[in-house]
Formats: sequence, structure tokens, C-alpha cells
Amino acid sequence: MTIRTKFSLLKSKLILFFKKESKNIEDSEKCENLTTLPGIGIKNCKVFFDAGYKTPEAIIAAADKDLMSIPGVGITFIKNLRKKVGRI
Repeated sequence: MTIRTKFSLLKSKLILFFKKESKNIEDSEKCENLTTLPGIGIKNCKVFFDAGYKTPEAIIAAADKDLMSIPGVGITFIKNLRKKVGRI
């Protein structure tokens, strides 16, 4: 393998790596403020964001049945959320 081929392969891998890292940073910035709510962390904040809940206020104001339609959200999450934010 020539140096040019090795360089080209390395360059391709670096570009792919930085594209993935850039996407991860964008995703975490999108839902950074959602993680201020109890029960929402880095892993599941994207689910809320993709469901249209872009702010903590939007999640707090949402009806329980609407939140239940989000994959992974159950009655326990909703009860804990309402208890901690003072809306029962």
C-alpha cells in the first residue's frame, strides 16, 4: 500500500469520525435544557425532542395522554414529573 493510499484511507476515516462527533454534539445541544427535568437524561431527551417537545415548559404543559404516546414514557415517569414540578 502506498503512502498516498494510506493517507487517503486515514483522511476518509477522520472525516467520518468528525461527522459522527458533530452530530452527537448537535443532538446534545438540542436537548440540553430538557435534561433539567427529572427523569430525562442524555439518552432519552432526543425522543422527547423528536416528538416535538423542544423545551421543558412544553413537556410540563403537555397532557398526560400526549406524553404517554412517546416511546418509553409510562405512568411512573409522568407521576414523578408532576410531583417534582408541582403539577399533579
